[in-house]
Amino acid sequence: MEVDIDSSSIEISHRIRRKKNDNALIVKFVNHKDKTKLYKARAKLKSVKMTSLFPNSPAVPPEKDRIFINENLTDHRRYVMGQANKMKRDGLLHSFWSMDGKIFVKTSPQGNPTRIFSVHDLDNL
Repeated sequence: MEVDIDSSSIEISHRIRRKKNDNALIVKFVNHKDKTKLYKARAKLKSVKMTSLFPNSPAVPPEKDRIFINENLTDHRRYVMGQANKMKRDGLLHSFWSMDGKIFVKTSPQGNPTRIFSVHDLDNL
């Protein structure tokens, strides 16, 4: 990802278990700027597969072969992101993302990002 992060930039990290059986990690950075650099570079992970990084690892199902970097959002914001994801799958949104807990969407590739606060905002697009 071409982002310089060393161990002194991380205050604490640990695995988190959710409903799914995944190997999610949560990381707290010492400096907000380091977190932002890493988070902005996450788009480079779209073409990276786990099997290409770890070729000798056991077979991984295609749906689990990607690497994701996501923010740890509140339940409300996670719900709004889920609704935006449904809209994107239905072809109603071009893209959506969060940055520092704020949710943004684009309805077309040339469109400007719009900040979203609730599902009601998504319905009004």
